[in-house]
Amino acid sequence: MNWKRAKTAFIFVFILVNIMLIVIYANKVNQSHIQDSEQENKVNFKQEQISIPGDLPTTKNLKTQLLTARSNDFSEYAKSHSKVATENDGTTLKGDIDRTIEVSEDQTDDLKAYVRDKIYDGKAYELRSINDDEAVFEQVHKGFPVMDNSKARLTFKIENGKATRFEQTLMSHIKPSNGENNEPEQVNSARSAIETLYFNRYLERHDEVSNIHLGYYTVVKEPNVQVLQSNWAIDVKHKGKTTTYYVEAVGNDPHVVKEN
Repeated sequence: MNWKRAKTAFIFVFILVNIMLIVIYANKVNQSHIQDSEQENKVNFKQEQISIPGDLPTTKNLKTQLLTARSNDFSEYAKSHSKVATENDGTTLKGDIDRTIEVSEDQTDDLKAYVRDKIYDGKAYELRSINDDEAVFEQVHKGFPVMDNSKARLTFKIENGKATRFEQTLMSHIKPSNGENNEPEQVNSARSAIETLYFNRYLERHDEVSNIHLGYYTVVKEPNVQVLQSNWAIDVKHKGKTTTYYVEAVGNDPHVVKEN
């Protein structure tokens, strides 16, 4: 046996093993520093006396991208349905309810059934809010609402506890926006969105985050074309008044928009 060669090979293997151990150790140290940094940046809302929901929505493996959508033209539909009419170059549909539908905050099943069975593409809407005067449905795309958007809404007027007439808009041809930089991105967590409000001074001591949900918010608006981006809608109660904020759901420096 050539002991000189064996000794050289042993030394080489020994050096490789040590390099690997050093790399593994460095990775563990770096990971530890990252975790410590994240822990330091995490807001202690209880200590700040800010109330947030205990069960926040999960975003694990959820990715979104910018979408482009166009206002639907109801003109052809209205020609074959005598009880409805269009406005705004066919992009708004109006009509009277063809039967009595009793509705209240505790009684919405009949109205939801009417939307599903009688309204143009009714399955594309979900109930967002209701009071004594109106019920508002928002358009939904792949399970997420198109939020605070007059071009993607279904509204029923309520008189004496009965739905009487409706006004409808709808975004169609929804698809990923063109562009090289529009790859799907991981959605930021709900908690990080709330922390963004805190760091931008939209959350104060004794405030309450009463609701948070993910949806699409308009970032570019033309007459009949819009660009939609995933946002967190966050309702904040401050001194008895509730304000909704929209926080970009992707990216490292999310932009915040306060509801008008």
